[in-house]
Amino acid sequence: VVGIDVATNFISSKVMIARFGWDTSDAGVAPQVYFICRTVGAFLGVFFMTKISEMKYFRINILAAIAAILVLAFYEDAMVDLICVGGIGFFCSCIFSIIYSMAVQRMPEKANLISGLMITAVAGGGAVTPLIGAATDAAGVCVLLICAFYLTFCAYGVKSTR
Repeated sequence: VVGIDVATNFISSKVMIARFGWDTSDAGVAPQVYFICRTVGAFLGVFFMTKISEMKYFRINILAAIAAILVLAFYEDAMVDLICVGGIGFFCSCIFSIIYSMAVQRMPEKANLISGLMITAVAGGGAVTPLIGAATDAAGVCVLLICAFYLTFCAYGVKSTR
């Protein structure tokens, strides 16, 4: 999740510069769109998860995020690309908390250990940044897809128990 967060923040303005010739001040709107949509998604996610199970919400959102990443990768229109950047932020906004919540529900006696492990994962997610930097010119959006596919594996491949 942190990999997607860092990658989208890093790639979004670069995509706008490379595809549409925006200058850096204009391209700065893309990360802003991402974080505004991420904030809105986290706020609305609280309400959506009162109606939908967390695993179903996780699955729906990661598939929607993959769709947004694919459109961003293959469709070149400035407004559509900004909408996709915002969509990635919106759809990925609650995934970290869902994973954390499910882990603590599964093993409440190890809540402190899980909390430490999740924060270590946040730091580890920053390791994606050099990959993004190296791959941006060639295939930066592909790194986003790799992170999203890993989360898809977590959503569908890892069995949760109640």
